[in-house]
Amino acid sequence: MAVADPVIDRLVEAARCVPAALIARLIASDDVREARLGRAIQDVRVPSSNPDADEAGRVIDPVTHDPGW
Repeated sequence: MAVADPVIDRLVEAARCVPAALIARLIASDDVREARLGRAIQDVRVPSSNPDADEAGRVIDPVTHDPGW
């Protein structure tokens, strides 16, 4: 998918419209995939000042997602 792909824009817009209660339920789930989805949606909703940094402020490799990059 290209960065300018309209599908990405639709997914981001949908993530921004997810109710906060659903995000909290996903994050609290015992299912690892549901918890990851909840955190991913939460990350989309909260704009980052540095899009290449993780939640601890470390810069991550945009290809491998390695925080030690």
